[in-house]
Amino acid sequence: MHESSVVVDSNQCLAISNTLLLMEFREGFTRRPFLNHPLKKETRLAMLFYAVAVCHQTRSLKSAKSNLFGWDYIEKVFLNLARRKSALISPSSLELDDEHQIAKALGSAFADDGNALNTTLDRIEERVGLMKDLSRFLNHVSGGSFTHLIEKTEGLLYNNGSGFYELLEKAEAFGDPLRKKSSFLLKLLIDSGLFRIRDAENYIPIMDYHMQRVLLRLGCIRINDLELLEAIRKRSPLHTDQPVRKACIEAVNEISRYSGIEVWKMNDIFWSLGRSCCNDTMLCLDAHCSKEPCTFQTIVLIPEHKNCSFESVCSGYGREETRLLWEPIVETHYY
Repeated sequence: MHESSVVVDSNQCLAISNTLLLMEFREGFTRRPFLNHPLKKETRLAMLFYAVAVCHQTRSLKSAKSNLFGWDYIEKVFLNLARRKSALISPSSLELDDEHQIAKALGSAFADDGNALNTTLDRIEERVGLMKDLSRFLNHVSGGSFTHLIEKTEGLLYNNGSGFYELLEKAEAFGDPLRKKSSFLLKLLIDSGLFRIRDAENYIPIMDYHMQRVLLRLGCIRINDLELLEAIRKRSPLHTDQPVRKACIEAVNEISRYSGIEVWKMNDIFWSLGRSCCNDTMLCLDAHCSKEPCTFQTIVLIPEHKNCSFESVCSGYGREETRLLWEPIVETHYY
């Protein structure tokens, strides 16, 4: 498969950016407790690093008791762990403790009744492995201190081997060459006031499955390879998602340039859209969102939500063959 088989539609990216200019973000979104709790800096950093390290393929993760799904549930759990000074966010404990013991504690944390047998968190052994590896990496690189790790970067993403991206890629959880988890973590650190990027031009847009699905349906990405196009529509497993993800990253960069909105804020828009309005359930087709409350509406200030905010410019609106587009199905812990 050649990367030229997946291309960016710049005209569509421009149309989408013009729609974005009419939107306003809710101020409270970045002031939520997870990002602004008055915990010690090192505790806040540990909470963010470990939460992001285990955040991938969370389709089945939910709390019926709290009506929380995926990342929102992760935020709740890791904020509770930070408040309790849990060993689950302690690099020294995670490096030394038995994997089975950690897995049981993590499963318990993600169970409404505290019983690890009833957890909705899957792939627990894999996630525990990522947490332990991150702890080993941290103890080796910065003496077990997230604060020192951040200081070593000097606010740079690339810095002769000591930049944020360069350091984190040595930890398995952040090994994605397209930097999804690293960029997501950066966004949280920025929103928390814990990091300021000095080379923002090097920031790589966050690209997960929700984002890919939305950009494909909006028409920002065109797939010219008919075999790939059919596989995506049928949700067939693929060997690689690289051509699609790379094109989606390029599209987000274009939309950011056209609109003037910081590239890390693109995630707030398109991730929330894919999570609630443009999933298996589609607002434009089903007249309701898949999440209640709608994630998009909790982030973007809109008076009502009877119609999708992108309806007038979306390539998928009224076109079933485009609405059938899905994200590439691949086995990964990158996103």
